[in-house]
Amino acid sequence: MSQMEQALPATRSNRITTLIAKIMTGVGVVLGGMWAIITYLVPDPSVFGFGFINWRNIVLLVSTFLLLSSLSICWQIRNLPKMMRGTLTTALIVVLSFAFFTLGTEYAKPSFEFAKVQSTIIENDGSNLLGKRIEVVDDIRVELVECENIGRFPTCTFQLTNLGMDRSFSFNGNSRMFDEAGAPLKINQMRVGQQPNNVWNDFQLIRNVTTSVTLQFQEADRKIERSPSIKLIFRTRGNDEQALKFNDVALSNHS
Repeated sequence: MSQMEQALPATRSNRITTLIAKIMTGVGVVLGGMWAIITYLVPDPSVFGFGFINWRNIVLLVSTFLLLSSLSICWQIRNLPKMMRGTLTTALIVVLSFAFFTLGTEYAKPSFEFAKVQSTIIENDGSNLLGKRIEVVDDIRVELVECENIGRFPTCTFQLTNLGMDRSFSFNGNSRMFDEAGAPLKINQMRVGQQPNNVWNDFQLIRNVTTSVTLQFQEADRKIERSPSIKLIFRTRGNDEQALKFNDVALSNHS
């Protein structure tokens, strides 16, 4: 094999390594710029009006960058001496473990101010792959089962499953259903299981026991076909106010 033929694979490998390094450098610069903008210039990037700009997607983006960076580093150190490669690999594993632990903590409990604000309002815009509208908030799985008009009283049934320790729970007086024109409707009556319950009284949520809660909202001036949003507000275990919104909810008519 001639020297030129031997040089071709090495040249191709160097080009690939250089390309990967340039791509990762570019992504790093972009992420660094975004981080600086969010931290110093625009603490609340939601002002841009883009729904995809939220702290969860930012954490996922940074996680993806870290993963790609680690793959790039592994590719570039593959030809180093065995001892040096092993040392760098160990250091990379330690750094990645710490980084992903930090990102996981940030994902669960954000520290940025705009992320703290966003985390107090969780929105459900549609059904999951199983056709169910479910969100998990403060260790409570909330499923919107159905909404219907009983006369002119819009009524919704939810199933609440406590995934944590036994606790007391109640909805805040500011919980609302909104009609097509955006008019807010207060909660008129509540039923826990088959038993009537005072709207503002606490009720027990037992660990891993699904509790059916039916909310009847105040009478509307006409039957509502589709509510743009149902906003449920309650207190978390840490006594913070939490909002859960089910958007674009269709209501059936009770015969």
